[in-house]
Amino acid sequence: MKRSMLALLIAVVSTGAAADSYQNESSVGYTSADVSNNIINVDVDRWQLKHQYFFNAVDTSGKTPRAEAAFINKNASVFGTLSRIYIDHQLGDTELNGWSVGGEYMDKSHNFYGQLEWMHFSGTKQQNVEGTLGYFISNDWLVGAIFEHDRPDQGGSSTNYGVMTKKLWDLGTGDMINLEAEILDYRQASTTRYGVAADYYFGKNFSAGVGYEWLSDGFLSESDDSLSLRAKWFALPNLSLSASVAFDALETGDDLYQLGASYRF
Repeated sequence: MKRSMLALLIAVVSTGAAADSYQNESSVGYTSADVSNNIINVDVDRWQLKHQYFFNAVDTSGKTPRAEAAFINKNASVFGTLSRIYIDHQLGDTELNGWSVGGEYMDKSHNFYGQLEWMHFSGTKQQNVEGTLGYFISNDWLVGAIFEHDRPDQGGSSTNYGVMTKKLWDLGTGDMINLEAEILDYRQASTTRYGVAADYYFGKNFSAGVGYEWLSDGFLSESDDSLSLRAKWFALPNLSLSASVAFDALETGDDLYQLGASYRF
C-alpha cells in the first residue's frame, strides 16, 4: 500500500515535468517571525495557500528563467490566497484567517500593465488593497506607479503612493540578472520607504538574490533597515522550492523566515 501511494505521488509530481508550458500554479508558503519590544514578545506563524490561473498557457521552452516566463511572455492571470495566522504572546494565543483575490494584466499586443489585489481578515473589518499601473519600456523592462490602501480594524484609513521598476538583463551566457526597485511614501508617518533587490539566474532553474530596504531617515542604520537573502530552485520543470530570510524586517522589526513550494500544470 505504501509503495502504491509513493508511486502515485511520484506520478502526480512528474506529470507534465517535461512539458514546455503551464496554465496553473499552486503554491504553499510558511512564514515565521518574532516581534519583540520592551513591552511584549510575539511569535507569528503563517501558512498560505495560493492558486494562480493564466488565461493563456505560459511558454517555458525558451532560455528565459522559469520564474520569469510569465513576465517576459506577458501572460495575464487571476489569483486567490488563503492564509492561516497563529499569534503566540504572553497574554494568550490568537488565530486569524485571511484571504485575498487579485489579478495581473499584461498582453503582447501592447505595453500596458496592471495589477490589483484585495485582502481581508475574517472576523475583522481590516481590509488592504494594493495595486500597480505600469508600462513596458521594453519587453523586459517595466516601470509603474504603485499604491497601498489600508483600512485597519479599529477604523480610519490611509493610502500610500509610490513608484517601481523591474528590469531583466540577458548576460548572453545563459545566465540573467533581475533588478527591482521601489519607493513608497507614507504620508501619515512622514517617512518614505525605499527598496532595491537583485536576483542572479544561473540558467533557467536556479536563482539567488539579495534585497535591501530602508526608511528615509534610516539609511545604513542597523535598527531602521532590512537586509534579505532569497533563493529559488526548480527541482523539476513544474516543481519549485524557495527560501528567504529578512534580517530586521521593516514589517516586524525582527528577523523573518520564509519557505515555499509551487507546482505548475
